[in-house]
Amino acid sequence: MALPQYATVGAFQCTGSAIAPIEIPVSAEYAFTLSVNGNPFVSIICSGSDLEQLALGHLAAEGVIRSAAEVRSIEIDEQAFTIDIGTAENDDLLERLFRIRSIATGCGQSGPGLADVVLPARGEVPRVRASVITTGMKEFLHASEIHKLTHGVHSAALYSVEGRRLCFFDEIGRHNAIDKILGYALKNGLSLERSMILSTGRLASEIVTKAIAVSAPVLVSRAAPTTRSIDLARRAGMLMIGGVRPSGFYIFSGEGFVEC
Repeated sequence: MALPQYATVGAFQCTGSAIAPIEIPVSAEYAFTLSVNGNPFVSIICSGSDLEQLALGHLAAEGVIRSAAEVRSIEIDEQAFTIDIGTAENDDLLERLFRIRSIATGCGQSGPGLADVVLPARGEVPRVRASVITTGMKEFLHASEIHKLTHGVHSAALYSVEGRRLCFFDEIGRHNAIDKILGYALKNGLSLERSMILSTGRLASEIVTKAIAVSAPVLVSRAAPTTRSIDLARRAGMLMIGGVRPSGFYIFSGEGFVEC
C-alpha cells in the first residue's frame, strides 16, 4: 500500500481585489518511528514514500551501517507508521549505534564540532564540466511532478559526472531527500566515486556531513551553503557548488575540479 503523497484542502485565494475559496494540493506529512533491532532510534518526519531507501540512507549517513551486508531485514508497517531495520548485532555495530545516539540526544544541543567530524578516506575527486552542472540542474529542477503540484517538497538526485541521472526522490525535508538517494545507492550497490549529489535545499553542515559520511565527492545545489558547511567541504577536499543558475554557479570548495 502506498500512502497518499498529497491531499487537496480548502483554502482562500486573495488576488488583491477579492478573496475567494479555492482547492489547493498540499504535500502529505507523516511521522515514522525508525527502530534498529526493535529499539526505537529516531522519529522521522517524512512524505511516507520510498521508506526503505529513506531508512537505509539515514542510517548510512549517521554512520550506523556501512554496507547493505550489515542489514538482515527491513520491516515497514504503514498503518503503525514504523520501520524496523534488523542488523547483525556485532560489537562494532553496537558501538557505532551507541556513539551516534549519544551525539544526537538532547533537544537544542549542538552536534559535533568541526574538529570532531570524522573524515573518511576518499578516492580522487572527479573532474566535472561546467555545462554538465548547469544542464543537469535544469533537468533536475523540472523532474518533480509533486513539486509542480504542491510546491511543498524538496528533491535530491544522483547524477553521474557525465550528466546521467541515476536516481531521483522527493521529500518534504531536504535531509530526508538526501537520505533517500544514499539509501538507493546502498541498496543497489552504486558507487559514489563518479557521482554528484544534487539538492534543491540549502547546503547546511548537516547535509555536507551526510555526504562526507558516505565519501560522496561532489555536492551541488541551486541554494546557498553556510559558513560551517564550506569549512567542512574544504576540510574533506570535496567539490561543493551552490547557487546554480542557467548563467553559471558558485564554487565554494574544489574549484580545481571544474572544467569550463
